[in-house]
Amino acid sequence: MLNLNSLSEHERICLAEDCEDFLLHRNIPLRSYLVSDIIDQAFKEGYQLKKFDRYRNDPNQRTIS
Repeated sequence: MLNLNSLSEHERICLAEDCEDFLLHRNIPLRSYLVSDIIDQAFKEGYQLKKFDRYRNDPNQRTIS
């Protein structure tokens, strides 16, 4: 499982935004608006980290794994 403590604040926010998009696109209501809760909920609903691509367009950003 992903260790959220190893991510920067910016990375956590970007991941949470992507997870929120994933949930809302599937009409799954958010249970919480906390970044860590959104990420946890998305993973429980089938979100796949390998599809997270918000950093791939910026060569200066590291890849989350």
